[in-house]
Amino acid sequence: MVKTTSTPTFFFYDLETSGLDPRLHRIMQFAGQRTDLELRPIGEPVNILVSLSDEVLPDPGAILVTGITPQKTREEGYSEAEFLKILHDKVVTPGTTIVGFNSVRFDDEFMRFVLYRNFYDPYEWQWKDNCSRWDMLDVVRMTRALRPEGIEWPVDDQGNPTNRLELITARNGLAHENAHDALSDVFALIDVARLIKTKQPKLFTYLLDCRTKHAVGDVVSLENPQPFVYTSGRYPKEHLHTTVAYPVAEGSRPGTAIVYDLRHDPNDWKNASIAEMKQARFATREQRLAENFKPLPAKELAFNKCPAIAPLGVLDEPARERLGIDLAVIERNLKTLRTSGLAERLSEVFARDGAWPKAADVDASLYDGFIGDQDKTLMSAIRASDAKALINFKPEFRDARLTELLLRYKARNFPQSLSDSEREAWEAYRTERLQTDLPKFIAQLSRIASQTTEEQHHFLLRELQLWAESVAPSE
Repeated sequence: MVKTTSTPTFFFYDLETSGLDPRLHRIMQFAGQRTDLELRPIGEPVNILVSLSDEVLPDPGAILVTGITPQKTREEGYSEAEFLKILHDKVVTPGTTIVGFNSVRFDDEFMRFVLYRNFYDPYEWQWKDNCSRWDMLDVVRMTRALRPEGIEWPVDDQGNPTNRLELITARNGLAHENAHDALSDVFALIDVARLIKTKQPKLFTYLLDCRTKHAVGDVVSLENPQPFVYTSGRYPKEHLHTTVAYPVAEGSRPGTAIVYDLRHDPNDWKNASIAEMKQARFATREQRLAENFKPLPAKELAFNKCPAIAPLGVLDEPARERLGIDLAVIERNLKTLRTSGLAERLSEVFARDGAWPKAADVDASLYDGFIGDQDKTLMSAIRASDAKALINFKPEFRDARLTELLLRYKARNFPQSLSDSEREAWEAYRTERLQTDLPKFIAQLSRIASQTTEEQHHFLLRELQLWAESVAPSE
């Protein structure tokens, strides 16, 4: 399909998945709605179920949240290959900014893996033809931290600030009839975006314009470093996830920078060894919750992940009071940081220790390397082939991952194209994976069944048991 230039638009989207790990789990529902830049809907929404392939056992907890059973996806859903054709025809049109809520860390990762498994470039959909991406979660967080006026902000049962989408909509009288249904969540996200754009238009426009890595690089500059306001889920919720940070060094990967949280006195770390700082950086959740735990006040900022950042001048007096930021303390800590030598030591703390380990399974090996142009030409031919054409298609890939992926692509999308030997190889893989996953799956079913009294939950658990029985190896 040849795409022509078009007026810039937003496409808000959300996924429901079979679990939390994009390497193992699968997209079960994709929903989205296009809008113009004034957030007025354009056309009909997209709402697609994606058929779960028969080597996947979903996380029962995820199914209890979404209510989508594997059987429903098989009865009403599209194969992954069919879904991705719809995606590229209806969603990824020129000039589209693809918007989600926590999408950079979750939904976009699932999208990259499904594209990779089905012989698409996993990155192009968010940059080619003037496309881009934006994540509203940190926009919501920064709005609450810096310019909360005009919006009602929810708290949880303990009185702590929370930014859950369904609670924001409820507090502000916005419709959100079915949380954790992808399409309902999309409409709720558009309403929240419209609320922020209406009540705080300058901040909305600024963060929209600052979503690109080039704009981020202008604020987080290592050539001319300046303190800046940074909102991130890595910062404490009691400070509304917002601090004043300072870029100290290049990160471990291109397009990243190590930034220091200027709330903290660098003298507290002057005697810490590299090993101690690494231990703090990689602390487990349990360790972080310990009373005496001291978090490392530094993190990597990725320029291409739409970070919510702003110049220091946005901190007016109400914001400083709300966030507990004392500019005199910030200035004192900055002077100490510049003369402490901590920047060089943090570079060592964040340095990559050798090459990343290769993934054990080809489905999970997306980040094991980029695919070359010659193989991309073959990938295009595969996507254009139907079941009949795939029977005798024997491409000679340079990237060894693609040979195994082709077998799985055929088995999942065009099983009738498999030869006898390919079918045997697929069944051997399927058997091995299911035998590995079944014990944990069965234990989860039993544990949840013993803890819930809801009839709907028991119905879903029975459906999951039936699914497991239907796909389990015969032996």
